[in-house]
Amino acid sequence: MVDQKNIDKRMEAKNVVQLKHMLVMELNQLKEENDIDIMMFMGVDGRVFSSIIPPILDAPQFKLLNLVKSNLVHICNQLNSENMRSSVQEYGFGMVVITGVGDNAFLVSLIVNPPPSEELGKLTGNLVRGSKVMNHLFQLKPITEDHMAGYDTDVIDELQDLTRRLFVEKFDETREYKRNMELLDYLKKKISSVVGIGAVDEVITLTMNELGVRAAYMNDKQWKAFTEMAINNHIRKSAGDMVADDCLKTWVPEVERKLRSFV
Repeated sequence: MVDQKNIDKRMEAKNVVQLKHMLVMELNQLKEENDIDIMMFMGVDGRVFSSIIPPILDAPQFKLLNLVKSNLVHICNQLNSENMRSSVQEYGFGMVVITGVGDNAFLVSLIVNPPPSEELGKLTGNLVRGSKVMNHLFQLKPITEDHMAGYDTDVIDELQDLTRRLFVEKFDETREYKRNMELLDYLKKKISSVVGIGAVDEVITLTMNELGVRAAYMNDKQWKAFTEMAINNHIRKSAGDMVADDCLKTWVPEVERKLRSFV
């Protein structure tokens, strides 16, 4: 029996769309986990690649944002020509933290209520780690061991966590998921034609539990086993041997053909 709950489900982001989506995920996570009011991911040429700005700004947020905008040329020059890696600037109305993302981009974090001085190191550490994660994604590198070689453990952990979150958010868009839902729908109709609409969900649920699987994550071998088990363990009991034998004869080859069609 396969325990689907214990499978480490990740989606290796190897295309540009998925990597860019992970970059936005990381930006949002940094904002939420560190109580940051405004975040901007920018290029050293002044371009804004991505930003999280509240639709309505209060007075301190507005002051901080205007402060950054008015000093943007100076900030970009420091990052570009002087190779500045990080900067923390405190004001009476908040704090601006700048962390470099590789050589060509940077994060700007605006915080109206900054942490006390004894916790500032944790904040900047989180932002530096996040900047390294974003640099990996910004360079459109796959989340593989080869491409993460030499990274600190916390950076690797964060990148791998993003792949798990991407799996959760995007799995229903994958070919595997769509195939499995099509097969499930096909078998529901087949089973319903034999046991009736009222019993089909019970047969499906019992068979899934007996196999220890979930439809969304099933592979070819499991679909074949599911079909045979549903027929032998449930349809045979309710509809008899002749019906069950006929189902085995026709359904199993049809499921195999459908599986091959997705290759």
